[in-house]
Amino acid sequence: MHVNLISSVPENLADAVSRLVRAAYRAGDLVPGLPAADGSRAGPGELLDDVAAGQLLWVAEAGGRVVGTVRAVRPAPRVWEVRRLAVDPACRRSGTARALLRRLEAEARARGVRRVVLDAVVERGNPPFYARVGYRAVRHFPAGDKPLSEVHMERDPREEPVLVPPAAPAGPGLLVEWRAAPGGTVCRPRLLSGAAPVRTSGGALGADHWPAAGAAELDLVRGTLLKEGRAAGDGEVFFGRPASRIDAFRLPREAHPELLAWWRGPAVRHQAPTGG
Repeated sequence: MHVNLISSVPENLADAVSRLVRAAYRAGDLVPGLPAADGSRAGPGELLDDVAAGQLLWVAEAGGRVVGTVRAVRPAPRVWEVRRLAVDPACRRSGTARALLRRLEAEARARGVRRVVLDAVVERGNPPFYARVGYRAVRHFPAGDKPLSEVHMERDPREEPVLVPPAAPAGPGLLVEWRAAPGGTVCRPRLLSGAAPVRTSGGALGADHWPAAGAAELDLVRGTLLKEGRAAGDGEVFFGRPASRIDAFRLPREAHPELLAWWRGPAVRHQAPTGG
């Protein structure tokens, strides 16, 4: 596989890159039924406009075809933003995405950049990948045009990349933790008095957070959860099916706009189907 920085984009390459981006974004969601990703409608005109506006483009090729791509926006002299990272669905888990990011970061480092940043959608399951390659969560926020949650992440390209765990919700609020259980899925909504680490092992599937929420918001969320599941011990709610088939897990902001999806783990993809 070769990753190249492209300075001039011929029409055939723009078409190939755009097709790959559309395929990757259409196939990339962690769970089904999410609002369509912007990249799923990307066309060659968007790519050509981005390059004309000064964005940098890298393309990964293998066997004579395009298998991955990424762009860099330069919003400030020492800040680059990752845009449209995409890998051919047939080439996932091949190291292509990591290789593209490392080339982008190497170029950023050579040009004196101090921060490489990106915004990742939590419900789509993207942040854990970026955490594995060294990006840390800085700020969680609601998406402006969809009932989704995003996290702003960054890393210094001069530093060695290390695994960065999910950020703990800071301050009081409401935390909903999700985990796999025999025969289905369990969640537990509870109030926080301060920062709380997010569990990422032992069957953990994800977590949601409502900043500054209190008892009234806890009751609202429990009511929503109990419409799909049933009460279990210790304040938990049980669902007899995988998390990917639970509306409250897939889109927490659809019922409660202030309830942010905070973290989603790759174990969601492997949760065994059950009845219910």
